[in-house]
Amino acid sequence: MPRLHLAALLTAGTLVLACTACSGTPGTPAPAAAGTTSSAVSTPPAAPALDAAKVGSAITDAAKQASAVHVKGTIAQEGSTMNVDLQLNPDSANGTIVKDGLEIPVLRVGDKYYVRFTSSLVKQAGVPASAAKQLTGKWVSSTAKIGAGLGEAFKEFLDYKGFTNGILGELEKSTFTSGEPTTLAGMPALSFKSVDGTATVAAAEPHYLLRMADPKHGAMEFSDWNKPTTINTPAASEIYSGPGA
Repeated sequence: MPRLHLAALLTAGTLVLACTACSGTPGTPAPAAAGTTSSAVSTPPAAPALDAAKVGSAITDAAKQASAVHVKGTIAQEGSTMNVDLQLNPDSANGTIVKDGLEIPVLRVGDKYYVRFTSSLVKQAGVPASAAKQLTGKWVSSTAKIGAGLGEAFKEFLDYKGFTNGILGELEKSTFTSGEPTTLAGMPALSFKSVDGTATVAAAEPHYLLRMADPKHGAMEFSDWNKPTTINTPAASEIYSGPGA
């Protein structure tokens, strides 16, 4: 689990950025019900024991039982900062990636992927002024000529199974210390430490990963496990239809 595998997110985001920029020129954990606590004494919540040696496999097994998750966090590496906010479903996904001020809304429905060209992305892509007005604010599909390569870049990044297998699968290789009871957004949890950071896991089964943090590289929070949302294809009026579409 090198740096809790946060670098994998950064790498995936960089692929997206490179793809959209090169082809762009035409021509929180959900709050749970609060537990009952004594007004006189504040104590950590009671939690079922989870063997530190089984943390990685427990997290992976829990993810396999689910079909969706909301991922949000900040990653810092090599002088660059990226904010990620993604909803991942079985066959769809959406959200926003912001890398050093460059905002990229992303969306997937089935096998089709979209990137919405914000003003910052249009500028980064070097789109000519004559085309910038047509492109700004519009979604570009992976089936469009100028969107060639988007599907390959997003394939695992915006896929629930691909994402969880890549990120959480690495946790099975990690060595953790014994868990400490805690709470996260009102939910009873267990916090496990490794040489690379901290993984916070739901105390009750299934042991969903709620947060992973690396002091040097940021933190990611995982919420709404197994709660897929409805994500629709953008309206035709919102999809780019100019040269290269």
